[in-house]
Amino acid sequence: MKFSDLSIRMKLVLGAGLMFLLAMGGIIAGGLALMYQTAGSEAEERARTLLGQYSNLAEGEMGKIISATRSLTASIEGVIATAPVDRDMLGRLVSGAIVAQPSVIGMTLAFNSNALDGQDANYIGHPYSDATGRFVPYFTSSNGKIAVELLQMGPENGTESWYDLPMREDRTVVTPPYSYPVNGKDTLLSTVSVVVHKGGKPVGILTSDLTLDAISDVISALKPFGVGSVMLVSNNNSWVVNSDPSLAGQALEPDIAAALLNTELMERGMTFPDENGVSQFAVTAPVHFADTADQWTMIMTVPTATVYAGVDAMRNMALVAAGVLLAVILALVWLGSGMIAKPIRRMTGLMNELAKGRYDIEVPYQATRNEIGDMARAVEVFRENGLRISQMTEAEAARIISDQRARQEMMTELQAAFGEVVDAAIAGDFSKRVHASFPDAELNSLAGSVNSLVETVDQGIAETGTVLGALAETDLTKRMLGDYRGAFAELKHHTNTVAETLSQVVGGLKETSRALKTATGEILSGANDLSERTTKQAATIEQTSAAMEQLASTVLQNADRARDANVNAQTVSHTAEEGGAVMAQATEAMERITASSSKISNIIGLIDDIAFQTNLLALNASVEAARAGDAGKGFAVVAVEVRRLAQSAASASSDVKALIETSSGEVGAGTRLVAEAAAKLEAMLDAAKANSALMDGIARDSREQASAIEEVSVAVRQMDEMTQHNAALVEQTNAAIEQTEAQASELDRIVAVFRTDANAAPAPMAEPPRMTEAPARPRAVSASAKTRQAANAYLSQGNAAISADWSEF
Repeated sequence: MKFSDLSIRMKLVLGAGLMFLLAMGGIIAGGLALMYQTAGSEAEERARTLLGQYSNLAEGEMGKIISATRSLTASIEGVIATAPVDRDMLGRLVSGAIVAQPSVIGMTLAFNSNALDGQDANYIGHPYSDATGRFVPYFTSSNGKIAVELLQMGPENGTESWYDLPMREDRTVVTPPYSYPVNGKDTLLSTVSVVVHKGGKPVGILTSDLTLDAISDVISALKPFGVGSVMLVSNNNSWVVNSDPSLAGQALEPDIAAALLNTELMERGMTFPDENGVSQFAVTAPVHFADTADQWTMIMTVPTATVYAGVDAMRNMALVAAGVLLAVILALVWLGSGMIAKPIRRMTGLMNELAKGRYDIEVPYQATRNEIGDMARAVEVFRENGLRISQMTEAEAARIISDQRARQEMMTELQAAFGEVVDAAIAGDFSKRVHASFPDAELNSLAGSVNSLVETVDQGIAETGTVLGALAETDLTKRMLGDYRGAFAELKHHTNTVAETLSQVVGGLKETSRALKTATGEILSGANDLSERTTKQAATIEQTSAAMEQLASTVLQNADRARDANVNAQTVSHTAEEGGAVMAQATEAMERITASSSKISNIIGLIDDIAFQTNLLALNASVEAARAGDAGKGFAVVAVEVRRLAQSAASASSDVKALIETSSGEVGAGTRLVAEAAAKLEAMLDAAKANSALMDGIARDSREQASAIEEVSVAVRQMDEMTQHNAALVEQTNAAIEQTEAQASELDRIVAVFRTDANAAPAPMAEPPRMTEAPARPRAVSASAKTRQAANAYLSQGNAAISADWSEF
């Protein structure tokens, strides 16, 4: 069937449906494209946020080992800074550290030849030294037991990655993962190498060999978006963590390695089919370890269907809504066109019945005050005239037959004239008019009514087509302006309502887009400010971290010096105790001397008495010799000598007694001085013990301070890392905001295609008049007041929230 053969009603329905499909198809297609782009950007931003959190987990697990190794390195540097270096103490420090870290299976403390203390030759045969005396022990832990083996140093023994490289570049190194048998099972390991300095120069390396099982377990358990997976790649492009555990430690496939080298592709994400043909969305993020230049890469994959699930649901809802709206509009057009075509078809049937001579039928629509009513009243005149003719006499009938023949000819002409117009109208062509002139004024009036009807239908359909065509061409300013009544008034109302509603929706989209661009600009400005502050904060925290490390080293040195002072104080205390004992012995000796002097003094007194008695005896002998005369002269001489000797002995004993008494006094004074010296030494001993306790407390407090400062240093480093991550997130947020601003501009461009009357208030829409009422000018009301009010409220609240947030910021 040709389109021209379709009825007016079907043509109106098909035309309106096609125009609606074109207009809504363009709007839905543009909206879906924007939603897919926005959903992809939001999914990428969310994926990168999750990936940043996951990277922090991996960095935190590895950062614990790096921080512990650095802390132990600081302690070792404090020990080797003072001579002589206690190599056994170094071994005890490393042994204690490996026991405290379950994930560490081995640690190495190795120094360059004679770099430790310049006395390697004196330590040949030491448990921690090789055949040349070089300090190169490797400590391993198994079931709580520590074993030590001596390493063979040199590039030929595989020391390049963990010893030669960090020593040469003087930096901390995290080696790529490697497989090593642990308790009979191949285990993926990585080594953290920290340079040991002495006098500001690198002299050795402290390493921690850790298993990657903990990191692997944490990352393997991650399920982004509920169904995705997370993988980790080392700096030498080998798998650390993979959804297939058998690939751990193996090199990446060439295509994956090449994709990872494509920085631009990785920054915006990529889509690829997996081995099962399922489309996957992948993003990457670098994994930085504290104070190291080594970088690993974390990869997140999520099924593309999951990323765009929300947009697909919105697309389906939009299609369903468009289908429902299309059905409603087609139903309205069908009903409206039926109201137009039904009276025309009925009046055409009545005219055919009158032409056949049936005058007993009733002509409807006579009470209607429009073109159909005018046509019905004209047809009623024909029916009444025909009825009167049928009731006349035969004479009159002959005359009437003659008149009827003339009338028949006129009716044939009328039918030809009217039929052409009606047929053209049925075919959808409303440009035809009744141009014939009849001798009957009523027929001329009927022709005029038909012409008015066709002209009204033509004008109404033309204006409807103009408005719908303008809608299809994105011009929302066109309206039906003709003065219509009845069904055309309803059609005008519904058509203008559709155009006005679309105009308000597009206007609301424009306002929303402008508000989105304004809010995005404010957010971008604030984000840039936040980025600058975060960068300054990161620099400040880095300086603070360096100062804390230097303070920790100084406190450790103070602790070592306090320990040495404590040892010296204990030595002085011991010496003072010995001096006190000697003083006590001297005091006892003085007391014994005093006692001996008393005994000697007694003996001298006895000698003095003997000398006095001898002198008396010599005197008596002299008297007796004098009495004896010459016979007694010899005896007198002896008596004189004995007397002189007794006097000399008495004089000597007197002198000795005086000396002994003087010596006894001096000894007593010496005893008092020795007692006082002993008391002083006792006081010195108490002071030395007190000083020793104070120095011990200072050393203990210094060690505690060093430990606390180290914890603060670790916290500051963690703050530094988090600040750097915050700066990276701010940069990512800036990029996302810029993308959002570009998308808002794109939305502006899409919506700008529609032409609306932006300067005028929305055109009032009239309530459709009822068929039974007299035509009147309806009172103007806004059909979309609630929609516009809700949109304005949303924009106001959104801007207010943004303004308040940034004011507070």
